[in-house]
Amino acid sequence: MRSSVNPNESSTEYDAAFGAISGLVWWPWVGRNYSQRPQHQRLLVVGESHYTKQSTPEALEEVRKRHEQGYPTYTRDVVSESLIRRDWTTPTLSNISKLLFQSTAIDAPRLWTDTVYCNIVQRLMEYSRKERPIWADFEKGWRVLVEIVRFLRPSHCLFLGVEAARSFDRVMTNNTISFVSVTRTQRVSRTWARQARLDLGGTCD
Repeated sequence: MRSSVNPNESSTEYDAAFGAISGLVWWPWVGRNYSQRPQHQRLLVVGESHYTKQSTPEALEEVRKRHEQGYPTYTRDVVSESLIRRDWTTPTLSNISKLLFQSTAIDAPRLWTDTVYCNIVQRLMEYSRKERPIWADFEKGWRVLVEIVRFLRPSHCLFLGVEAARSFDRVMTNNTISFVSVTRTQRVSRTWARQARLDLGGTCD
């Protein structure tokens, strides 16, 4: 993937704060209008993982190191290429608009100039062997996400998938962070939606 972010699409307003977050490999996409949104209408969309397809374990490790050492804008490139320009897509990314608006016929640039997107898992997964995050990935990811939320102050967080929810209560308890436990709400397709809340001097549902 090339660096393709249009500077008019995304904001760098929070980059100094992102650079100071321990364990944050990929900086969030922040729509350029996000900071002007009303406090009660700020959406953070949280994906799970970035994937790569490599032919050998050595090649995979090399790509992982390259990301960890110097590609913080990768998530922004994904949003720009897939969610705005629609150069390519995946089922997870293409379903975001369906989940929010029950349609793919939306004004994508308008949505993403108002919205934040990040991934909770901060380690590159290997596509060919269908690698899945482990407990430590989610534990680290939750700690990173809490710091992102402290700076961005979203009013609502929409998670794509439910696996991260299984570690939420334990991680927040271990880190003495004020929260409301995960509960099931309603069925979405073949699974149950979950809801929880962070209280960081403001809230994120």
